Amino acid sequence: MVSLNVMRWGERNAARTVVALHGITANAGAMTEPARLLAARGWAFTAADMRGHGESSRGDGDFSFDSLLADFGENLPLEPDVLIGHSFGGTLAQLGVLKGILRPKSLLLEDPVSHFADKATPKAMLDWDEANLPHDIEGLLKLNPGWSRRDAAWKLVSLQQLDFNDARAAFSGNAPWDLRARAKEIADRLPTVWVLPAQSRFVPPEDTERLIREVGARNIVVMPGAGHSIHRDATETFVDIVEKLGTGTWFA
Repeated sequence: MVSLNVMRWGERNAARTVVALHGITANAGAMTEPARLLAARGWAFTAADMRGHGESSRGDGDFSFDSLLADFGENLPLEPDVLIGHSFGGTLAQLGVLKGILRPKSLLLEDPVSHFADKATPKAMLDWDEANLPHDIEGLLKLNPGWSRRDAAWKLVSLQQLDFNDARAAFSGNAPWDLRARAKEIADRLPTVWVLPAQSRFVPPEDTERLIREVGARNIVVMPGAGHSIHRDATETFVDIVEKLGTGTWFA
């Protein structure tokens, strides 16, 4: 188990709580914009740097699902009002709920990676990122025009902190996996919302249609104009969903 670097926003004794799991190559600071907004509205927001990311150590170099989840189980509040899982964090959020390690009152899955058919696909994605992602704020903003400068700064920091071989060990090393058939099981356990961009490389149209059939249209939010990081591209709308989900009014 790794003692993770944890970031917190808001008062610790706040009535409402959020825990967020960031995506591959990111860090807890990737959640800064929604965290700041929710903290200003009276929520306590917690996010941790995943093993091998941010300021958390790589431990013994074991990036298996079991080790990543064990880290969360020892370092994070386990029963928040809302658990957010973004991208690969969405993979881990689903697994954590299914295994009973994470026990949130509600779940928000932001463009989650629910399926990889092989190891080559996630490896190729990270190989491209390592070779091509800008290493300056202006370049990151050009690539992601919906982000704030703070978002770009945190992404720049995360890229400087990261060893891509560790990211590959987590992202490609655990593949293949397929959680799509368990979506209804998750939604039956707790209120769950999938927040997706209109064009997702992780949740293609046929998977979106399957989700709507199996869990219901109200559980699916498609955000036109947003990219993979919806919490950065449409922060206020994203936070509105979090608040309604966490206060029990989204499905009312």
